[in-house]
Amino acid sequence: MRRAGLIKPLLRIHNNKTQVWRQNYATQVEKTLPECALDPKEYVDFKRQLRQINLPHKDGHTCLQLECRLCDRNKPPVQQQGTGQGLLAYVNKRTGAFICPNCDVKTSLSNALPAYLIPSPESYKRPLQRKPIFESRFPDLIDVTPEACEALGIKGLKEAQLNAIGAKWEPQQQILHFQLRNAAHHVVGEKVLHLGNRCEETFQDGASSGILIHGVGNKSKAVIVSNLVDFVVLATQNLETHCIVCLPYEFKMLPQECLPGLERFKELVFWLHYDSSHSWDAARSFAQKMDERRCLLIRPTETEPAPHIALRKRLNLRHILAKATPVRHRAITTFGAMRNDILSELQNIEKVNGVKWKRFPVLNKLLKGHRRGELTILTGPTGSGKTTFMSEYSLDLAMQGVSTLWGSFEIRNTRLAATLLRQYVGYPLDDRLQEFNHWASEFERLPLYFMTFHGQQPLKPVLEAIEHASYVHDVMHVIIDNLQFMMGVSTYRGDKFWEQDAIIAAFRGFATKHNVHVTLVMHPRKERQEDELTTSSVFGTAKATQEADNVLIIQDKRLTSVRGKKYLQIAKNRYCGDLGIMPLEFDKDALSYSTQIQSAKKRREQKEKTATET
Repeated sequence: MRRAGLIKPLLRIHNNKTQVWRQNYATQVEKTLPECALDPKEYVDFKRQLRQINLPHKDGHTCLQLECRLCDRNKPPVQQQGTGQGLLAYVNKRTGAFICPNCDVKTSLSNALPAYLIPSPESYKRPLQRKPIFESRFPDLIDVTPEACEALGIKGLKEAQLNAIGAKWEPQQQILHFQLRNAAHHVVGEKVLHLGNRCEETFQDGASSGILIHGVGNKSKAVIVSNLVDFVVLATQNLETHCIVCLPYEFKMLPQECLPGLERFKELVFWLHYDSSHSWDAARSFAQKMDERRCLLIRPTETEPAPHIALRKRLNLRHILAKATPVRHRAITTFGAMRNDILSELQNIEKVNGVKWKRFPVLNKLLKGHRRGELTILTGPTGSGKTTFMSEYSLDLAMQGVSTLWGSFEIRNTRLAATLLRQYVGYPLDDRLQEFNHWASEFERLPLYFMTFHGQQPLKPVLEAIEHASYVHDVMHVIIDNLQFMMGVSTYRGDKFWEQDAIIAAFRGFATKHNVHVTLVMHPRKERQEDELTTSSVFGTAKATQEADNVLIIQDKRLTSVRGKKYLQIAKNRYCGDLGIMPLEFDKDALSYSTQIQSAKKRREQKEKTATET
């Protein structure tokens, strides 16, 4: 069998009648199906309507599957083969095309929606429906004979094998015939192979379109081929794990009416005969239609050729099939895959901005909010109040439900908890011990957790503790105070910069993978007191500030200038880019930097003073 004789003539030898029909098919599809992409809001509203009327539906790979309310309701439900469900309709999630393979209705989702309203509008007219009935153009078909096997040219092929996969033989025209079926298993067309010139033709009525599938049982995997010879080769191999699917029009087009027939498969392997760059591009285009996440590809090589060539070379077909690789890399995505997420973010921008601070409104203006999955670095001179500020910073978020895990290696947990409690109450409890139980019970309700590590700790046990807290306690915010206490006890001993970079990379990866906000408190390099700190002042290499989403610097100029001030500088803000400063005025009684807390304290003191005078 000549290799060139199989596919290339298919691209140039066509029956004139078939060419005219394909033009009519394209015209009819343009008139009956939506011309634009489905509005995501319309799709969401439709699913909400289904839930309101308690109509079962399933969100598939390419289509939404649901009961068809356009079919004749007076008839009892017909059980589909192998599904255990009634008459199903399919809504294409990309185009909004509403397709029922049972009543052959094809319309837009907006036209089908009134049928699912309760009650349906009186003026609503259901689209024209009919039972798909296909009449073959070849009335003289018979079972396959040895003559057909010999003409096909596949070594070792028996007529019983061809009959078992649904093949028929037309001896006068030397045609091998197969039926095409839709998702409801109705015959909607036929695909034939002219053994004389190796030309394939497809005949289907109207806008219906089916595919050729061979496979018994509830197999969840399928191999997709483009021509009948490859289909015959694989279908007669009795693959235990895969069904075999033949596309109706080779690489020319893949009608969306074919997609419902592939919904039941969780994995699709493209094993196509690549004879041009067009066929390579077509395979990727088809994979996008079928949902790339479930598609694999056998890339053409001399050791992994098309099935009929592999059989002729006596290659192991099962070994080649096992080498299929994903069409879409796991680390690569597309705008289409993110489209609905982007729309959701735009519609809920305030929620996307993150949790707002109540004690620090300036941070809301600059950072917009506290978001999960980010890495924040806080630095400042020794004794500038980094831990005190971070404790109030985290307390504000915890009071709004942000579950927080503290890793305090510099000060003990009892002292840290006492600071948090004092900031929570707003005044010291030293001379008000009778109030301790009340406030302690209130404070205990906050979603605050503390790691029991103290002093120098290696990275591995700290990460294990954080991962456990993330999984068990759903921790959203992790604070490490401070990073330098995790250095000097790992395999990077001797090179502190490499060690710090490795630790920062680990926390960056954790924040991204587990969608947890990680805040690292770090010491700056030793610099002159009169110089302001910058992002370059953070100890170590530039990796720390490069990996960080936010860099916060406490600037303290009170010791170097008569009118020096203390303030928090937003030196990096990856989310929106806004930079600026927030003045820090410290209230010693409340251990607070919040202007709101200080203003409330002044109002309370003024009220108490007024009450005493009267």
